[in-house]
Amino acid sequence: MNYAQACNELEENKFAQKCILIKGNSASGKTTLATTKYRDLIENKNIKSSNILCLFMNRYQNITWSKDMIFNTTSEIRKSSYYGFIRRELSLYWPYVVENCKEIKINILKPEFASFDATNYAMKALVDHFKKAKGYFQDITSTSSKIATDLISNINNAALSLVPFEEVGTRLYNSLEVKDFLVKETYNQLDDVTMYYISKLLRNGVVDYGLSFYLYNNYLLHDLRYTSLNNIKYLIVDDIDEASPAEQELVFKIINKVDMAYLFYNPIGGLCSYYGANTDYFKSKLNIEYHEITLDNHFCCNDNFIKLASVIDNRAHTSYMEDKISEDVPAFIDMSSELRAEMVQKIMLKVEELLNQGVMPKDIAIICPFNDFIISYELHKKAKQLNISVMETSSKNRFIDNEYLHPLIVLAVLCNDYKSIRLTKEDYKNFFSFMLRLDAIRSSLLYPFAKEDVLKDLSSDIEDRVGAEAANKYNELKQWIENYKLNLKDHKGTLSEFFRTAFSQVLVTIPKVKEHIEDYIGLYESCEGFIKTLDKLEFKGECSQVRFIEFIRREGSGFYSMNELQEMLLQDNSIVLTSPYTYLTSNKSCKVQIWTDINSNMWSPRNACELSNSYVLKSNWNIDDMYTEKEENNNSYGNLMSVTNCLLRKCRGELYIYGSEYSLSGFAQESKFADMLIEILSERGETIDCGDEG
Repeated sequence: MNYAQACNELEENKFAQKCILIKGNSASGKTTLATTKYRDLIENKNIKSSNILCLFMNRYQNITWSKDMIFNTTSEIRKSSYYGFIRRELSLYWPYVVENCKEIKINILKPEFASFDATNYAMKALVDHFKKAKGYFQDITSTSSKIATDLISNINNAALSLVPFEEVGTRLYNSLEVKDFLVKETYNQLDDVTMYYISKLLRNGVVDYGLSFYLYNNYLLHDLRYTSLNNIKYLIVDDIDEASPAEQELVFKIINKVDMAYLFYNPIGGLCSYYGANTDYFKSKLNIEYHEITLDNHFCCNDNFIKLASVIDNRAHTSYMEDKISEDVPAFIDMSSELRAEMVQKIMLKVEELLNQGVMPKDIAIICPFNDFIISYELHKKAKQLNISVMETSSKNRFIDNEYLHPLIVLAVLCNDYKSIRLTKEDYKNFFSFMLRLDAIRSSLLYPFAKEDVLKDLSSDIEDRVGAEAANKYNELKQWIENYKLNLKDHKGTLSEFFRTAFSQVLVTIPKVKEHIEDYIGLYESCEGFIKTLDKLEFKGECSQVRFIEFIRREGSGFYSMNELQEMLLQDNSIVLTSPYTYLTSNKSCKVQIWTDINSNMWSPRNACELSNSYVLKSNWNIDDMYTEKEENNNSYGNLMSVTNCLLRKCRGELYIYGSEYSLSGFAQESKFADMLIEILSERGETIDCGDEG
C-alpha cells in the first residue's frame, strides 16, 4: 500500500479491530503517519490530548513529535519516551511504590533520580572497594570502570527484559562454553556487588535508569490503586520494534483498555537490542486481533540504494552471486589507505570537495562506528577553515576540556578547602590565559604565585612582564577569592551554588561567555544531581563535592539539552558527525553519507563481553542455554545487515565508504563485510579507489 492510501485509511478509521499495526521499512513514512494521526485525533476528532498516550524512542524523536505541535487545548499533553513516562509515573505515585517495596527504607514523597554519571561513579567505587576488601574480580582483565559499566548494563538489560536481578550471574555463567569453579566464583561476586548496589540505592530512595523500570513493573503497574492508565482512550507507539519487553507489557496492558491503538513497526528493526529491543518478544505478544497496513514507499533514497540493500542481504545470507546492482548506483568505496590517518585525510578532502560542488553542510553525514575523537578533531578544524560548523550527536566533550568551564573548576579548588585535589601547572596556565586574556608564555609566568593553590602577590618584575591590565585583573581575582573564603566561614554553600556565584560575579565579564550559558547550566545541574546521589548513598571518606571535582577532572562530560538538540537539527550550516544507531533513531536523513572504518569490527560489536551479554539477559532466553561463538557471530552479523539496510534507506544522494588496513590502535584489520562491499561494487565496473572520482 502506498503512503497516500495508508493515510486515507487511517483518517477514515473504519476498522473492525481496535489495534492497527502499520508496518514499513526505515524511511517509509511511519513516523509522519504517526504524528499526522496524533494531530488528526486532537484537531479533527476533538479527542482530549490527555486521553491520548504517545510513546516514542528518544530525545531526538521528541523533537520530531514536538515540532509544530501547538494545540488550542488546556488538557495535559501525554507524549514521551518510555523512560520519560516511567519517571513521571514514579514521581506521581511514589508513596504506593514505597508501601509495596520493602527494600525502600526511607519514606519520601518523590524518588531521587540518579544521573548516569553518578551511578557509574558509585558502581566503580563499589567495585574498587570489593576488590580491595574482599579480593573480588582478580581474574578479570577489565578495568574497574569497564566492570562498573558492564554491571550497570546488566541491571538495565535485566530490568528492561523483565528478568529477575538474582538470575543475572547464573544466566551469564550458564551461557559460557568453558566453565570452571573459579569462573563460577567470579559470577557469584558479580551478583554480590550488583545486589549490594541495588540494595544501597533502594534503601535510600535513589532510583537509577534500570531501577526505574524494575520498580514500575514490579510495584506500581499492577497496583489496583494505580489509575493513571484508565483515562487513556488512544495509544500511539512509534518504533514498537525498538521497544523492550517491559515497554511492550505496558503497551499490551493499555491496548486492553483503549478505544484504538496504533503501533508502528519496522520488520527489519530491533536494532537497539543492547538497549532492550526484542522483536521476538513482540511477535509472541501480538496474539490479539489486529488490522495490518503495510507501507511500500521509501522517501529518503532512490531505487538504486534499495537494490543495493537487497543485494547485500542476499550475499550475506545465501551467497547468491547472480543478483547485481546497476551501474548507476552512486556508491563509492576506497580501501586503498594503509594507515588510518591517510583515510581520515581522504574523508576531509571529500567533505571539502562536496561543499565546493554546492552540497549543503546539513546534507552531509559522517557515520562512524565508534566515538571518533580524531575525525571529530580534524572535522572541526576543517569546518573552521570553511566557516561552517559540526553537529555531533554524541555527548559533548569532557567538561574540563571546555575553556569556558575549566575556570570554574579551578576557582572551586582555590575557593574551597579540597586538600586532596592539586591543580597542575597546565591547569593554572589555561586558567590565567583565559581569565586574564594572556598568551601561553605570559600565563606560565604566574604559576609560581599559585602553585600551592593560593594566589600570592605578584612581584614587580612579573607585573611588568604581564602588563598592568593583566596584573590588575589578577589582583581583582585574588581579592574575590579571599572575600569568598572569608564569607565561607559564615555560610557554607553547596558546590552548585558556588558555580552560579562564580559565573555571575567573575566569568560573566569574559567576552562571548554568555554564548555558553547552556554549558554552565549543564555543569551545575550535573553537579547537583551527582552530589545528591552520592550524599544519599552515604559515601565515606572524601566529601561528595570533592568526588564531583575529581570526576569532572577525569571523565565528566556534558549532554545536550533539548534546546541545544533542537537548534542543532535546524542548522543548515552544520555537517553531521554521528554513529549508525543515533543516525537511524533520530528521524534524520542526509543527501550524502560517508561511512568510516568500514573494516572495523565496531560496525558489528560483540554482544558477549567479560561480564555482560545483552542476548543472554533477554526474557525469552533459556536460563540454562549456552551462548556459542557461532550464535554470537550470527547475532552480530545479522544486526550489521539490518543497520546497513536502514542506513541505505536514509541516503538520498551519494554514499562514500572508507577504510584503512590498520586500525586506530595500529592493528591490522580484516572484514568479510568490507570484502563483500568491494565485491558487489566492483561488479558494476566502477573503480574501487574513489579518491579521484566525483
